[in-house]
Amino acid sequence: MNSSNLSQFEFLEADAWSHRLQALDDSAKHAYGSRVRRFGRAVALVTPGADIAVVNRAFALGWDPPLDTDLLARVNEFYRAAGAPRWLVELSPHAKVIGGRETLARQGGVQKTPTVKLRGDLRDAIPVAEKTELTVHEIGRESATVFCEIVGSAFGLPLVVEPDLVSTLGHPDWHYYMAFIDGRPIAGAAMFVQGDGAWFGVAGTSTDARKHGAQSALLARRMVDAKRLGCSWVTAETAPDTAEQPNPSYRNMLRLGLRVAYLREKYLFENTPSPVAPST
Repeated sequence: MNSSNLSQFEFLEADAWSHRLQALDDSAKHAYGSRVRRFGRAVALVTPGADIAVVNRAFALGWDPPLDTDLLARVNEFYRAAGAPRWLVELSPHAKVIGGRETLARQGGVQKTPTVKLRGDLRDAIPVAEKTELTVHEIGRESATVFCEIVGSAFGLPLVVEPDLVSTLGHPDWHYYMAFIDGRPIAGAAMFVQGDGAWFGVAGTSTDARKHGAQSALLARRMVDAKRLGCSWVTAETAPDTAEQPNPSYRNMLRLGLRVAYLREKYLFENTPSPVAPST
């Protein structure tokens, strides 16, 4: 797959996250300052009331348009003006950065552990998850509270972020699922479908119910449903799997047929005066 085609993975994720934050009700947006800013096809997410990376980051940059000193300064000024303590700028290795990656360092960016971007081809045979006592069901708005409790607690998310987890539950482009053991919900995950692609995210398992194959079952169900809905590819992201920091999510995705597309670089910025001002 050439680099121009890889942009679709970034754009689909950008659209998914943009949709989720825009779907928050006005009270949540006002209370926590959650909002979205588009820079071409790229997206910048900010929630100053939650000092966590997942909702304070910009990605899909460097495609439309290319990333240069002026654009990066405008992205950083967006976060400073919003009052975010810190934020991440994430870049595909195939993104076009005028002036090279030094452009980010010159404005204070500090490189961090990358994100692994994965892809799956639904034209291939879809692996079947191992048979377990689990059942997986698609859910509706009536399950929003339980879904938040499971997925939010799995990642230790603050309460201010939990409304974002289910803001699009019930929307026709979104599909939410939960895995059950003996009728007890133990895990959740979501899927955003757009055109011929599907983005997998919002996944977590109760800490007392891990190692039952819940995420593998949820992955398999979403792949089957994505293919049924006319998708030919899927994408997801997770942290690297290392000896120091094992990541079962990464291994589950590989086991179900997803493959590494690329490592997405991450640069951390702090809310200090910008060394480079945007041009007028």
